[in-house]
Amino acid sequence: MECEVAREALSARIDGEREPVPSARVDEHVRGCAQCAAWFALAQDQALQLRSLVRGATPGPADPGAPADPDPARPVGNPHRGPRATLAAVGLIQLALAVAQAAGVDFGLVAGHHGAATGAHLLNESTAWSAALGLAGLAAALRPRLAAGLACVAGAYAVVLACYVAADAVAGQVTTARMISHLPVLALAAAALLVWRGERDSRSGSPDVPDAVPEAPAVPAAPASLDRRRRGHLRPTDDSAA
Repeated sequence: MECEVAREALSARIDGEREPVPSARVDEHVRGCAQCAAWFALAQDQALQLRSLVRGATPGPADPGAPADPDPARPVGNPHRGPRATLAAVGLIQLALAVAQAAGVDFGLVAGHHGAATGAHLLNESTAWSAALGLAGLAAALRPRLAAGLACVAGAYAVVLACYVAADAVAGQVTTARMISHLPVLALAAAALLVWRGERDSRSGSPDVPDAVPEAPAVPAAPASLDRRRRGHLRPTDDSAA
């Protein structure tokens, strides 16, 4: 069998195609031809490196004792676990405040000049808002994508609430205990902002330090006969040299 015919058959074998000559005769020729054996080893190595480049992996022999690569779909670690835990804790505090207000616990409210009925209605509104913030905090802790909306709402509410609290404190319409009960709102807004920023950075990568682009490994030049593979005429099997 001529070397060119054998190498065409070996190239077809590497590509997963049907060999034009019996594989047994090709293997017999390779065992007796050092040049074809070296060519086959080089072609196999090149094909392996090309497949590795397509998969985005670094080509090279696999180490049987090396641990398996982690599943890319599974997160290796959560660097934002602290802010999410804080967000969940603040959400629980907001819910506790809402439940306490619904049960009639006084957090330092001072009766206004509008009467008891108006005060009760305002207390119900405050209770509903505290419950909504608490539930939203828990939802954002479980689904960080929701933290962006919560940070916007809680931040705006905290700013407006701070203005009212300051004005009421100057007018003597709010006690220290009531002002302290508003601190979870500030903590909720801050925690939601941290979770949102962490979620954004995890999706887009680090905004400050770009990831280094690894250099592609050098690929050996393709054997000349690989580029000259004949797809048409092949010498019949009976006429090939042994």
